[in-house]
Amino acid sequence: METLESYTLTKGCYYSHCWDLPPQLGGCTYEQGGEPFEKAINGERLLNGSRGSWELPLVPHLGGVEPDWDWCGDENAAKREAVERLSFNHKAIVSFASRGAGKKGFPSYSAPLSDPNALPNEAVKGSVDACLRLVSMAMLNGIDLVSTDMDNLVETLAKDGGSDHVENVIASLAYLRDRIGVPRDMRLPAARQLRGHLNYMIGKML
Repeated sequence: METLESYTLTKGCYYSHCWDLPPQLGGCTYEQGGEPFEKAINGERLLNGSRGSWELPLVPHLGGVEPDWDWCGDENAAKREAVERLSFNHKAIVSFASRGAGKKGFPSYSAPLSDPNALPNEAVKGSVDACLRLVSMAMLNGIDLVSTDMDNLVETLAKDGGSDHVENVIASLAYLRDRIGVPRDMRLPAARQLRGHLNYMIGKML
């Protein structure tokens, strides 16, 4: 199937399926012994327990949980795709991410990651935009060349906005990270790169 473009363009990832299907099916039951796989899929912890499964550098095949999509090209191609997707609709993405520090919508929805009526926090949009620009630069030019700029930005955010503002920016980036859908937003390799780089940016602020 992976040789058919018509299939690969519509293929989802384990994370998207695990969060999309339960609300559609009316709920799903857990299997005994499945918690390590759940944590790996959700980015919390690799199967071997060494670190987060969405932390850089990314571990091939999600540490043995989900096969990589080799037909999408190499790691740099995945990073470029992620940056293109961010840049294509950046204003809307900044606003969407800022919902993480905003107000929950009403009425609520059964899908835990869906809240189309949520309102963004206008006060964090500029900071979220700056973070996403550095995340994009890191994917294009490499973490080492952007790490100092990230440190300087975090220092500025803390100085000018205070700890509450920094926490709101973290919440916004995490909100975006947890809602990157495959294939809706991008393909799996690009999604993994974006999730990993967002976590790297978040780690700078913790």
